[in-house]
Amino acid sequence: MPITPQFYDTDSLLGVMQEEEPVDFFWLDFFGNQINSTDEFIDFEKIPHAGRRLAPFVTPLSQGKPIYNRRSVLSRVKPAYLKPKDAISPDRVMKRKPGELLARNPMSPAERRDAIIADVAVQHNEAIDRSFEWLAARALIDGYVDIGDDLMPERRVDFNRAGSHTIALAGAARWGEAGVSIVDNIEAWRTICRLADFGGKTNKIIFGPDAWDVVRKNDEIKELMNTNYRGRDGNLRTGLAKDSEIEFVGDLGPDLEAWVYSDYYETPDGNRQDFLDPKDVVLIGPGVMGYRCFGAIQDPYADYQAFEKFPRNFRQDDPAGEFLMTQSAPLMVPVNPNVTLKATVLT
Repeated sequence: MPITPQFYDTDSLLGVMQEEEPVDFFWLDFFGNQINSTDEFIDFEKIPHAGRRLAPFVTPLSQGKPIYNRRSVLSRVKPAYLKPKDAISPDRVMKRKPGELLARNPMSPAERRDAIIADVAVQHNEAIDRSFEWLAARALIDGYVDIGDDLMPERRVDFNRAGSHTIALAGAARWGEAGVSIVDNIEAWRTICRLADFGGKTNKIIFGPDAWDVVRKNDEIKELMNTNYRGRDGNLRTGLAKDSEIEFVGDLGPDLEAWVYSDYYETPDGNRQDFLDPKDVVLIGPGVMGYRCFGAIQDPYADYQAFEKFPRNFRQDDPAGEFLMTQSAPLMVPVNPNVTLKATVLT
């Protein structure tokens, strides 16, 4: 019986993707807003806070004095582009899947084709989601993201985080060295974020595992957690960590959550790469205003509209083949990157 292929439309493929368990996000969760733009670029306008200027003193009969001076800052970013494409290979359709030989009702070639399409769609979805997470991580950790491939020279999307928000301790200033106060460092870095242009308060500190190993053994930190003294309300779990890549380990004070992060991804050549360097520490505040931005899909079948993901199932005649391709034009933008700070605390 010949196979009569039914090509899956975009809505059906998106349905298959959405039925699967989502990828665990951490960095992407800081991007709670979304913009879809059919333009090549995405524009942002920031208006700074009015500050703490005092109203001018005058006599009742004097003229009023102007104080309004709200300059705006414009930013323009160009999204990345993702385009995984895989063949629905004829030999995969004809081969039995593992365990199918002993099945009471073996799958027909048409059923195997459907299963392969669903499997490829899920892999595309997971890979694109991890790319979203990577874009978010680079934006928050580094303040910029480098995008490129074999066909396009690498370009840097710089979110213009202040240089003082990227710190590298060296020599006797590293954590774990005699006389170095981890608490003083963290307080100073939080002050940098709070006083920066378009900065703000920080409420989360994320430790790489090597940095955390020094923190949990530090006598000053242990003393800070000693609740026998009035005013010490930190609560860190400094014992054995859970077998988890993302772990909440308590509070380093009344308004600073502490996390240990060791998740990773695979590079195109199959090597493991950490999202966060184990020797790094990152501070983030709620005012970062993270936006998930999606540009136009450069495909006439998508009518050049801006979709988060656009999967398409199609075939070609010579050489004969069937394919599944998923496209996305994402960029994760921290509108206020100065509410973040990265410090390399070990070398």
